Amino acid sequence: MLTLERSWTRPLPSSRQVRVDVWIAVVASLVSVASVEVYRNASGASVGWHGVEAHLWFALAGLVLAGRRRYPLTTLALESMIFFAVGERLTELGVVFTIQMTLFAALYAAWAWSRRPRGLFVLTAVVLVAMFGWLLYELRDPSVAPLEADGLLSAHAAIIIYSVAVNVVYFFGAIAWGQAAWLSARRSARIVEQIEREREQNEAERRRAVQSERVRIARDLHDVVAHHVSGIGVQAAGASRLLESRPDAAGKALEVIEGSSRQAVSQMHQLVGLLREVDEEHHDGRAPHPGIEAIAALVETVQDVEAEYHEVGEPFSVPPTIGVSMYRITQEALTNVQRHAAARRVTVTVRHVALVDGPDAVEVEILDDGRGASGRASSDSGGYGLMGIRERAAMHDGETEIGSRPNGGFRVRVRIPVGEES
Repeated sequence: MLTLERSWTRPLPSSRQVRVDVWIAVVASLVSVASVEVYRNASGASVGWHGVEAHLWFALAGLVLAGRRRYPLTTLALESMIFFAVGERLTELGVVFTIQMTLFAALYAAWAWSRRPRGLFVLTAVVLVAMFGWLLYELRDPSVAPLEADGLLSAHAAIIIYSVAVNVVYFFGAIAWGQAAWLSARRSARIVEQIEREREQNEAERRRAVQSERVRIARDLHDVVAHHVSGIGVQAAGASRLLESRPDAAGKALEVIEGSSRQAVSQMHQLVGLLREVDEEHHDGRAPHPGIEAIAALVETVQDVEAEYHEVGEPFSVPPTIGVSMYRITQEALTNVQRHAAARRVTVTVRHVALVDGPDAVEVEILDDGRGASGRASSDSGGYGLMGIRERAAMHDGETEIGSRPNGGFRVRVRIPVGEES
């Protein structure tokens, strides 16, 4: 069903499209002038002032089409005035197909390309009222039907009905065709936007997957170091006790320590190599990771949901690893809100908590008014989701509170103590 809805603003034509319009206008102008000459020779119709007036009007009508996509309303207004001028001054030439087609093309382009809905509706109404009023005024005289008809209608009535019907098809056909072209362009633009949005989401998921893998490797690195260092400690203690009484056994213990240390270094090198990631925007590999101070900017990037950011407490220094984790936790929670929550509003609050009887802590809380736990991303959904949030918080001995709110919506709260990094 064709609708007159015009909420979308069509982008301006490209430079290539404008160049094409100029060439079309030149060709239309030449064809229009040629049509005048052919029609004059065939019918003997007058071409007006000094034998060139009709040629000038028709040439101008073709040239005006150069602005049909860049200035659609102006083009329609000019073509309407040229059409009226030809009809008044050169009545016989008003039926030439080229002057008819230039007005049709201008009306079509206005509805296909106009970026001013109110101006389009007003100008179209003016053109329709003027053209149909002019038509009926010209048909008021019964002498326009010199022959008497034998049918149900008089010749005069039949001419009026026929002329009005043809013009209804002519004008409203151009409007309908132009509106259909506008709707098609809007659908194409939305498809492109959807593809771009999905590409960005896929890229974000890829980054989260890489980050989660890096966290896993970091845990493996911690386990490797802890395992080998503890073994080295046991062997070193035994070697110190046997060094004087049993030097051979102490030497074997030292050999074990040496082998274990080499193995630890080798495994650490492998794991650290996996952790290296080339930053696409900073090829020197030293691009700063986002921290807790970047959460406010992250909230501003939220789309399709009204997002608010609040900061509570006196800010204090937060270790970089904790800052990155808090940023990633917020990023994952906001992604869930946009993709799964069907929420209208989300609030992100960062709190700096200074405690008297314990270590200071930093906390982030994400609240939304969506559909609660239903449909939320988790580790079973193909991504890392809420499980990844819990694991990241656990890395820093943090606490999490994740779930539906009593009055509707969903809550993600993570508090991490801030102390010396281990």
